[in-house]
Amino acid sequence: MSPTAGISRALPALVVSALVAGCGGGADASDGGTAGAGVPVYAPAFKDFHSWASTPGVGPPDAAADLLAAVDGGAHSMGPMTAYINARPPPGSTSFPVGTIIVKEVNVGELTTRKIFAMQKRGGGFDPGGAVDWEWFELQNLDADNVRIVWRGNGPPNGETYGGNPATCNDCHAGAKTNDFVWTMGFELSSF
Repeated sequence: MSPTAGISRALPALVVSALVAGCGGGADASDGGTAGAGVPVYAPAFKDFHSWASTPGVGPPDAAADLLAAVDGGAHSMGPMTAYINARPPPGSTSFPVGTIIVKEVNVGELTTRKIFAMQKRGGGFDPGGAVDWEWFELQNLDADNVRIVWRGNGPPNGETYGGNPATCNDCHAGAKTNDFVWTMGFELSSF
C-alpha cells in the first residue's frame, strides 16, 4: 500500500475524532471554552479583578432583599461582599455592553477560600431563556491576581449551587430585568 493510501484511509477517522473532541459535552471549566454564542470567556479575563472599579457591601435593592434572604439559602448572606466591574457602561446606557464582567467576592476568609461569583455579558443571544446575553460563573482565587473557573454557563451544573441557593442565577436575576439583569447596588445603569 502506498503512503498516500494509508493517509486517505486514516483521514476520515481523524476528522471524526477532531469533530467529537471539538463538540464535547460543554466548555472546559479551567480555561473558559466557548460554550454558547457570543464572546468566549477564559480565566485570564478575570485577571486582576481586584483592581477593577468596585462597590462594597453589594446586594440587591431593598425591595428584593427580603425575598432573597428567604430563598437564597445563603448566597447573599455569606458575609460582606465587594463587587467589581471591568468597564463602566457609557452614560445613558440602557444595557451593559457585550464584554462587561461583574465579579462579586465575599470578603471573609483566606483569599483562596472566598466565595466568588461572576457574570459576563456574552451577547449573541446567549441564554435566551434566562438573563439574555449573560453567562454565570463561580470562581476561585489562585492568588491575588489569578482565578480558575469552578463552573460556568446558564447556572450551576448538577451538584453545584450558587452559594447554597436552591434557585438558579436566572431565577433571581430575572427580577432585575430593567437593569439588564444586574442586581448590584452601585451598578444601576442610571448611576453611570
